[in-house]
Amino acid sequence: MKIFFGIWLFLLGTGWAFAQDTTPTPASPVGTAAPAVKSGEIPWAVWFKKNTMVTDKKEYVHFFFNAQDFKAHYEGDNKSAMIAQTAAQMVASLYPVTATSDTIKMDIVYVLDRDQYGLSKWDSLERVAHLEFLKSAVLKNGKPKKNFSPKDISKIFNPLQLF
Repeated sequence: MKIFFGIWLFLLGTGWAFAQDTTPTPASPVGTAAPAVKSGEIPWAVWFKKNTMVTDKKEYVHFFFNAQDFKAHYEGDNKSAMIAQTAAQMVASLYPVTATSDTIKMDIVYVLDRDQYGLSKWDSLERVAHLEFLKSAVLKNGKPKKNFSPKDISKIFNPLQLF
């Protein structure tokens, strides 16, 4: 079990380098600047491109999102609503085609430090949120739900743990 966990952490830390661009990026302790948002629209695809890992665990699908580069969007009074919207957008765009489970577990973190190759230093993770929910609850006809009221959030995301 320890070997499997070690392999999993290694693959998670490398960002599945074999499936992505393996060109090293410069080290950055605080990440890169978030893309400019025009007319209130968030560039979800840009956010998720190199910051998300999705794993089909068969019983559930696990999403792991490094939100460090977009930290400013998670501060303020609407943090729960922004996290709910992120979850819906992530599921709509990244849910594996071959996955069959409706159950989703999601962890959102800030990676505060990177090594000289630009890879995450796992001892620098700051947890932002942990969510568990059903895919069918956040998608309607395959499209992400647009707005989440506080009542929707407490009903759909059980639990929604903010750190």
